[in-house]
Amino acid sequence: MIYQADPTSLHHVKKVRESMHGALKPYMNQKVKVTTIDGVSHEGCISGFDEGHLYLTVTTTSTDYMRSYYQPYYPPYQPYYPPYYPVYPGNVILPLVLYNLLALSLI
Repeated sequence: MIYQADPTSLHHVKKVRESMHGALKPYMNQKVKVTTIDGVSHEGCISGFDEGHLYLTVTTTSTDYMRSYYQPYYPPYQPYYPPYYPVYPGNVILPLVLYNLLALSLI
């Protein structure tokens, strides 16, 4: 065995998880600023959460979402379909691990 969690710390982590769920529920779809224990900050809207993750919808100005693989052949060789673009361009869902969150504040 490489690692086994200490039973007291495991109990503490479960209590923190339960309190996070209760604290996050009223702020669904609201704009927040999240700071992780590593000092990284993100701003966005809470789009959801589950037992271990917080899902934050973040607006981006990058065009990386437009990258895709195009067919090398154009008509008349094969039917050409336009590339798929997201329904809400510029929005990305960022999953964050609940245990890495240091602070969460409304904007």
